[in-house]
Amino acid sequence: MRVRHAFRAIGGLALLVPFLLAASYSTAELTRSAARVFRGRCVAARPGTVDFKGRPLAATTYAFEVSEYLKGNGPLYLTFRQTGTPGRDVGDLGRIAGLTVFAPGVEYVVFLRPESKIGLTSAAGRGRGVFLVSGETVKAADVDGRAPVPGAETIPYDALRRAVLQVLKETP
Repeated sequence: MRVRHAFRAIGGLALLVPFLLAASYSTAELTRSAARVFRGRCVAARPGTVDFKGRPLAATTYAFEVSEYLKGNGPLYLTFRQTGTPGRDVGDLGRIAGLTVFAPGVEYVVFLRPESKIGLTSAAGRGRGVFLVSGETVKAADVDGRAPVPGAETIPYDALRRAVLQVLKETP
């Protein structure tokens, strides 16, 4: 009986591996799917709601002081709204979707998707387009927005910057 359960568990993992591998995104894919790519410090996270077809939907307005735009442009003080709340209760749509929570005081590189019709956006690549900045290096951010993904590679910021600019140069 235990052996059968073990094989089921292994079989389930085997089915998940292609899905997990498909969830990794290249810098090129992140750059192409982003409307803006910027480096900045989160300065505020204000929970609220947006109107979704006549019903309130929990969302958070994030404010950033932008130090550099790598793709697109915008103000030095950028705000955007993302579904979900920083607390991430069990039924929180941001939690269910695996979106990163941005923490005030933390510096990030964000590959930000275009805004939806109701004014929401999120990081490109199902949250994979968020990197924590530490000095002149970056690491992929975990969904809590405060820690790197376990085992994340440390990348020089300048290398990430050059990769994004190269993609933009090659993309018509």
